Amino acid sequence: MVDLGKTNYKKEIQQLNTLLDSCDEKVERSIIHSMTRSTQIARLMDPDEIKKQPVKKPPTEEAINKVCENHISHKISKKRKKVRASVRIGLTEDEFTRLDKVFIRTFDSEFGPAEFVIDRKAEKCSKHQYARAIELGGTRRILLHQLFPYVRNVRTQTNDVIAKRKHIHKPLFVEFAFKTCYKAFLYK
Repeated sequence: MVDLGKTNYKKEIQQLNTLLDSCDEKVERSIIHSMTRSTQIARLMDPDEIKKQPVKKPPTEEAINKVCENHISHKISKKRKKVRASVRIGLTEDEFTRLDKVFIRTFDSEFGPAEFVIDRKAEKCSKHQYARAIELGGTRRILLHQLFPYVRNVRTQTNDVIAKRKHIHKPLFVEFAFKTCYKAFLYK
């Protein structure tokens, strides 16, 4: 193999640019222009030239802060958040105490992770008919006002979820499927 030596791309590009400035015809100019471009491409592909290129340093904190100051954020405004949040309907305590023919599951609390049922028409004692939930498989009767803060979900007799709470400190939200018809489960 014959060693032809290293190409000095910088010098070659300068020579082509001076040649480009001196020529008058369009045909010659286009040829010299394409030669300049091919030389630049060859320079970018040459492994020795790649090593000579400066290595990018990681940005300093000042540069990052400068970028962050000019950055446009795409956060939702408080007004829009309120509009979006208002779409979800919460089940109030008053509505909860009027529920009928539903099952209730609770979080692990003073009542334990239990399951309760409300069926006012099946209740024999008219004294307890208005506001008590009966534990399934147990003997406890608990006031709905006491039970409300610990409710995990409210379900129909066909096991469809009417309302649920993800965390004990979050509100009890009505599910999307029951937004329009959840009041049918309220006792008249």
